[in-house]
Amino acid sequence: MTTLLKLLDGVEFNSSADLTDIKIKGIATDSRQVKDGDVFVCIKGSVGDGHLHALEAQMLGAVAIVGERPTESSLPTAIVTNSKQVYSKICQNFFENPHNKLKIVSIVGTNGKTTTSYIIEHILKCAGYKTGVIGTLGYKILNSSYELNLTTPDSYTLNRILKKMLKEGVEIVIIEVSAHAIAQERTYGIISDVAIFTNISEDHLDYFCNFNAYYQTKLSYFKNGNARSAIVNVDDELGRELYKTCKIPIISYGIDEPSDVFAVNIERKGNGEQFVINVFDELYELSIPLYGKHNVYNALAGITLARILKVPMVTIAENLQKLPPIAGRFNVFSYKNAKIVVDFAHTPDGLHKLLSTARTITENKLITVFGCGGDREKQKRPKMGEIAASFSDEVIITEDNSRTEPLANIISEITEGAKRGNAKVYVVEDRREAISFASGLVDDGDTLVIAGKGAEKYIERGNRKIKFSDIDEAISLSRGEK
Repeated sequence: MTTLLKLLDGVEFNSSADLTDIKIKGIATDSRQVKDGDVFVCIKGSVGDGHLHALEAQMLGAVAIVGERPTESSLPTAIVTNSKQVYSKICQNFFENPHNKLKIVSIVGTNGKTTTSYIIEHILKCAGYKTGVIGTLGYKILNSSYELNLTTPDSYTLNRILKKMLKEGVEIVIIEVSAHAIAQERTYGIISDVAIFTNISEDHLDYFCNFNAYYQTKLSYFKNGNARSAIVNVDDELGRELYKTCKIPIISYGIDEPSDVFAVNIERKGNGEQFVINVFDELYELSIPLYGKHNVYNALAGITLARILKVPMVTIAENLQKLPPIAGRFNVFSYKNAKIVVDFAHTPDGLHKLLSTARTITENKLITVFGCGGDREKQKRPKMGEIAASFSDEVIITEDNSRTEPLANIISEITEGAKRGNAKVYVVEDRREAISFASGLVDDGDTLVIAGKGAEKYIERGNRKIKFSDIDEAISLSRGEK
């Protein structure tokens, strides 16, 4: 238990009530989840407005209100300018500001965040650091993994996890910071020691309305005091803009553009890529057990971070070769005399990179199974249909997380784009049946790509989450169980 004034430490507020002796047991932003002794923080979102539910919070046991304006509640109220920022700040205070005792590495970008985070974690662990990771695959404390619902959790959950990491001896935390998290100020007040920019391409336009709003949100992370320094991919057009306009110290990386850290002589070797890296004029030959140019970029970002932390290149080189598979990121399984690839690619850019890379390991046909999520941006569906049908010989369009949108509508929009490609196109609505159907099309030398869900363990249909895993399906096929 703490006091309201302690939670508001560092926060500018006005109040007509005496807040001195108000004891707080917890924090809530959803009136339905309020418990006795909570402070209720009123946040206006894109759908609802917490200020309209303050009276409900009071009836459920809240003892104080924080908001941007007065409410119907008679509870002592602190009026603040920005509830989202204040919620983040009071969550930090509630958990005794664990971020101040940790080194924070944040990763911002459309694609590559998860792979980059696990490359960094692997290198740093091998160098003797105690690490934590928070992102799309959940969170990891040392060698223990836990599930999360969001790539970047809400402020309360984030700070609770950071406190747990600190308690268990973590020194460095790698956090994937999503565009939604930036817009909703979930990490406000947690200043990264280093922020990595991977790339920006079209995504989440259902939330951000247009691409300009989306990328300005991403870039704002680097310009609004969230990071002390940055590592930026200058091969990305918007990365170059960031590099030129951002005021914090920046180290650049790339392949095609002049940069501080860059790769040359990239070639496929075995089950991955080999290249020569120039790190601050230090040359080294490296190999990674990951396919594709996009993963060379991810490796460059991770290596740059490791060198900033003085990890020797010999340690980096030796251990990059031993990088464990990253769940749902170009996971390759043997099937008969062919291959199955499972990957999370769920954006046009991600699918383009996935299929162009899969084509390079395919002797004969490339067969792709994928769908698009419901209740999300419709603009990308025909684009992804065209990409799939342009790179593949056969495409099976199926469900992803249809949520509350009619699946037939989603598939129809994907199919319109697929007509612009040359592939033979099938529609099999049930995802398990679609994968089974696709496996029957596979001959020697073919590659079957299952895209869009990666390591997810469910399908969202309506308001239900149904247990399902692309990886489990691929493993069953590989073992001859189907």
